[in-house]
Amino acid sequence: MVAPSVSGGFSSIQTKFNAALAQNIPQRCTELAKIIDEHHTKDLHSIYTTLLENIFGFNYYTGWGLKTLNRKTQPVEFNAVKAFLCPGGPMFRLFYKLQSDAFIRYEFPLTCLPMPTRLALQEGAVPVFYSNKLQMLQHGRPANFLSLNAFEFFFFQFAYFMAHPQNHKVMNNWVLPADMLYPCLLEDYLNHFLPVEGEAPTLPNTASPIGSPHSPSHVRQQSPAGPYHHGLSSPYGSPHANVLVRRALISQGVATGDTGVHECWLSESFLQIVTEFWLNQNALRIPTAQSEGKSATPQGGNSLDVTYRDLAQQLKDSFMPSKDHVRIVRMLVKHVHYFSNSVKEVSVTSPYHSPALPPIEELKRAIIPQFVQKKLYAFLRHGFDHWPLDHTFRLMLETWLSYVQPWRYSDHSKPNIPGRDSRDKMSPDKWAQFVADNLLFYTSLFQIFLTRVFRLDLSSPRNAYMLFRVAKVYGQPNLAQVIEDCEGDLCEPVPRMTQVRRHGGRDSLYGEGASFLSPPTTNPAAILRMQCLELESSGFEYKLMFGEETSAAIVQLLQILSQARRTAQTLSQPDDTGTSLLAWMGLGGQTEPTANMGEGEEFGGADLRKLDVHLEQSMHFLCMVFRLDPPATQTVAHLTSAGSCLEADRTLPPECTEGEAGQVLTPRGRYQMMNGLRRFDIGYHGDPELQPIRSYENPALVRALYKVSTLMNQRFSDYLQAMYHRDDLIGRLAHQYLSPPYASPPTRLSPVQAQRRALYSTRPRISFRFLASYQNLGYLLAFLLLAYMFSVGPLKLMLFFLFGLFAYGIIMVVVTYDRWKPLKHRQ
Repeated sequence: MVAPSVSGGFSSIQTKFNAALAQNIPQRCTELAKIIDEHHTKDLHSIYTTLLENIFGFNYYTGWGLKTLNRKTQPVEFNAVKAFLCPGGPMFRLFYKLQSDAFIRYEFPLTCLPMPTRLALQEGAVPVFYSNKLQMLQHGRPANFLSLNAFEFFFFQFAYFMAHPQNHKVMNNWVLPADMLYPCLLEDYLNHFLPVEGEAPTLPNTASPIGSPHSPSHVRQQSPAGPYHHGLSSPYGSPHANVLVRRALISQGVATGDTGVHECWLSESFLQIVTEFWLNQNALRIPTAQSEGKSATPQGGNSLDVTYRDLAQQLKDSFMPSKDHVRIVRMLVKHVHYFSNSVKEVSVTSPYHSPALPPIEELKRAIIPQFVQKKLYAFLRHGFDHWPLDHTFRLMLETWLSYVQPWRYSDHSKPNIPGRDSRDKMSPDKWAQFVADNLLFYTSLFQIFLTRVFRLDLSSPRNAYMLFRVAKVYGQPNLAQVIEDCEGDLCEPVPRMTQVRRHGGRDSLYGEGASFLSPPTTNPAAILRMQCLELESSGFEYKLMFGEETSAAIVQLLQILSQARRTAQTLSQPDDTGTSLLAWMGLGGQTEPTANMGEGEEFGGADLRKLDVHLEQSMHFLCMVFRLDPPATQTVAHLTSAGSCLEADRTLPPECTEGEAGQVLTPRGRYQMMNGLRRFDIGYHGDPELQPIRSYENPALVRALYKVSTLMNQRFSDYLQAMYHRDDLIGRLAHQYLSPPYASPPTRLSPVQAQRRALYSTRPRISFRFLASYQNLGYLLAFLLLAYMFSVGPLKLMLFFLFGLFAYGIIMVVVTYDRWKPLKHRQ
């Protein structure tokens, strides 16, 4: 089929394109696939930007439902869009066509980039990935957009979709991500560009738009034994320098005649894009401008229409990822482990020479230290610091636990199954180097998680399960010992350094007397301290995970866990009150106890039983990891009486200390309140007639009846008091109809209030407030309606009402005589 000429082709393709967009999604995908296959590259270039905006829902387009299409509820639309966007589909054919023309570029605004990247560009520290994408205006001023090729433009839009403000608040309903379109597309892209087996994808029938030569052989310092088996100098001795050098040469447009130089360009670009938008939205360190309040304008101009102070302030405000954002980050982390762990073993005969490796093998060795590690640490650290204190934190928690357990993702042919025991997979000989290279993930993030635990209600099954997950991971055999050994290396003295050199963007330390031809230092303390400088912000102070401070916190946590177990045991005890008759009749005997555990959710007996198991196992693993003795075991008698002890504690206020502003809750007092063990006696202690109006009362009637009762109490106060204290039938009736004196708590009052309370708090009173209740009004209305139906006149009705009132008083006097008599004797 002959493609139409460029002249006149624009109007033809635009008409077809507009008609295709007006169809439903399955027909739209079919028509667009025909347009892509039938038209020339330059014609397709005219619709490419609009097509992507229409797919992803940018610039007021509604989008194709990438965040809502479900495999089960909308199978036709789901399969149509997935086939259109999947690797090898029409969209890939489209941008591969456009990629063949090196002069076709697309503009992506800088304002859509993550804030740390914008701030770095503002300072003039241009990352290598952006060095060939920034365009210059006249006089050398940077423009407000990036210049991207078709492949990059598509995946910039795809990755930005998760961070786009209009999608950020909506995408929080992926209960089963495997049934949603966007996660399925991501899984296809990860398998395509980062294949665990096979070669990396290349541009079909086209040349790379920019050169991708191999680095010189003397730069390579590849490890012979896999991604984590090199010396402690990795990654700080930069065995992956060839990847970075190749990327630097790519950015400068250097090309060679090597036929294999284009092999990993697509994979590296895809990986760089998704990690940039998904992991680099927040930074741990904020660069300082040369002058406060002024924008740093390197190379003669400012590329953004905001000042440096504005950018720094926005960076401090931070970006909080959505729950679905965290889900796809975990998908990325798991696939990166599979990809990195599939590296092939190589043998080296000389320490100064490494065999030439395929680019895909180099990428497998460099993917974690050079692409993922630093950005993922900032992502997790920000989430641990700012995520709300609720059960949704488990999404961030599972992402962290997936990264620190690479042994769970060592075999892609046997994917990890939830619940399958993988404790025997942590081999120190194989994984100790990964722990050393990522020590802060194991120690610093654990200590931050520990501070969150002290603010959680551990009697909630979901919170207890999160702690159990972490304790179980750290309780794996050999892991705690490996972490402790790394911390021991960190405390070793560092020899005096004389040289600091950059390798692949990282500092390498060289000992005294070392030459530039010798390998980098392998001093563990220097390597680990360099890791802290690389990952953390300035002023970071490392705290030993197995130091005294952390051990003291674990001891306190064990006490809290022990108390939470007693609370769980109390909540799991069935309430026999009012159910014995049903149980005797065989009804309700199978009902399990339920308890409200906070956040408006109820948990049944099965959850409460799991809660006790999780708390017990958490205590066991923590004691094992930190070599601590468990809290003193309780006797059986004490456990059986735990309920009564806790009930007695509930009558006491939480533990407090005296502060400048009054009483302040202690950490133990906050825990007592959170778990419902103790609470303040919050109630109304004043005049019962002046209590706040309830929802079941009529406000107008409450106020009117209060005025009437107040007037009668003021006029007949002496008579009421004398009648109330009579020791005969009238006095007993007065006790039934009059409100008793109310207690006067020792609180500070104004002189007017004090005088009124002294006058009326010790006297009986008339109260008509009960008549303002809607329920009592209903009864009264029903009584009047009944009297009307039987033609009872007002006089007879009044006499009947007074007789009933008197009869009620006599009955209550007889019933309450035994309780009333000792009270009279005390008076």
